[in-house]
Amino acid sequence: MRDGFTDHYLILGVDPDCREEEIRLAFRKRLLEIHPDKTEHPKDPDEMRSLLLAFEVLSDNDRRDSYDNMWKIVAGKDPKLSSIPHVTESGRPAARVRSVFYLLLEQRNEEALERLAELEPGSRLLLRNHLDSGEFVDACFLLGEIDEGRKNWNGALEWFEELIRVEQTRNVKRPCYSEALERAKKLLLKRTTGRLDPRVGLEYLRRAEVLGLDRAGHAEVAKKRASCYLEMEMKVEASKHFKEFMRLQPRAKGVDRLKSALQGYLDDE
Repeated sequence: MRDGFTDHYLILGVDPDCREEEIRLAFRKRLLEIHPDKTEHPKDPDEMRSLLLAFEVLSDNDRRDSYDNMWKIVAGKDPKLSSIPHVTESGRPAARVRSVFYLLLEQRNEEALERLAELEPGSRLLLRNHLDSGEFVDACFLLGEIDEGRKNWNGALEWFEELIRVEQTRNVKRPCYSEALERAKKLLLKRTTGRLDPRVGLEYLRRAEVLGLDRAGHAEVAKKRASCYLEMEMKVEASKHFKEFMRLQPRAKGVDRLKSALQGYLDDE
């Protein structure tokens, strides 16, 4: 193996073609050997983190498949891939894209973002062209998580919505699809709060509605639409959405400001 590549199979002491049960048994055995509560000589905490990461990747079928593709490249075990230079050394777009994906799987986020920046402009298109659809979806989810953690709401939203667009064309959805869907809806609704052009806010609300909302979500959209139209001094339109909000949430509190602003427009027609 080349420097810079973490061999999860070596860490667990199993063969790359081992069964899932062998991975679990090897993990438990190694955990007992290095766990600080089970030994008189505590090991390096990095060793525990490496063990946990190895098990996390190899015990998840989707992540293991993606990791195995990279393992074959680095180990030179796949004749179809043996001619591809090591992903961290190559200037080829395909190899550089795979290096981003590998770093994301390894949770080396800063390095992944640096390499992603090197692919600009057009990094998203390169990811889509040089990863298979499942890998691209996983990359979108991981990058969305990173941006969300950094409070880069627009960036996170773009990655989650890209993931959703791809997944909606597939018959079998990946596990991260439903999570990305919920996160995208929350981000769209969150973006309508604070100082924001009401027309932009209305577009965010439209996109949230397209993703599918429950009754509470529809009520929130109706209330926010009323606020947006009120800010645009379109009181007739604002009153229509406020009435819809009250229909969905008849016992709602904290709406006195809206009611007062729409006085004279809320009478039954």
